[in-house]
Amino acid sequence: MKKNWVVTIGREFCSGGLEVAQKLSERLGVPYYDRDIVDHAVEITNLSREIVEENEEKGARRGEGYVPSFYREDPTLVLPVHARIYTAQCDAIRRFAGRGSCVMVGRCADYVLGECANVVDIVSVFIRADLEKRVQRAMRIYQVSEAEARKGVLKTDKIRAKYYNAHTGRDWGSIGNYSLIVDTGEFGTDGAAGIIAAAVAELESREKGEL
Repeated sequence: MKKNWVVTIGREFCSGGLEVAQKLSERLGVPYYDRDIVDHAVEITNLSREIVEENEEKGARRGEGYVPSFYREDPTLVLPVHARIYTAQCDAIRRFAGRGSCVMVGRCADYVLGECANVVDIVSVFIRADLEKRVQRAMRIYQVSEAEARKGVLKTDKIRAKYYNAHTGRDWGSIGNYSLIVDTGEFGTDGAAGIIAAAVAELESREKGEL
């Protein structure tokens, strides 16, 4: 049986990774999942959207306690908030991948779907760009000063790296973790989407050859 394929996209902050996912989705005629994963986590955890969005890329904090004991009838609810959110997002990632070929943005999807390699083909992509180009992009998008943009870019990269490393035991952005690393500073978001689409086409042609 032909496998679904999933393109997972990790990205440095303000490298245009979400834009690449959107353009790739249009090129290939498949859905991309980003905020949908948050929606699922909100539904499953019964937490507010504000709490999920605040905690979804954070790991455990020093001194963080557990939720009240009246949740004990469901063992998942005695996990710290960040762990409940991560568990719900993993569930969303697996469910969406099971529906059909798609593009997934962030949230350790490359790692989460690694255990599903027998049922889906994974093209794991990391989107990057030089720091100065990302700072300029942040200044344009968020209308902030260069100093504020630089601080935000570096801080968000640090948060994403800590989150990914903690949940996967791997190094965020390390070349050995991905099928492709694409530089949007060199190729732009259109070019990056084209490169990834070509990789998916190659994957599909190989599958047809094996039938």
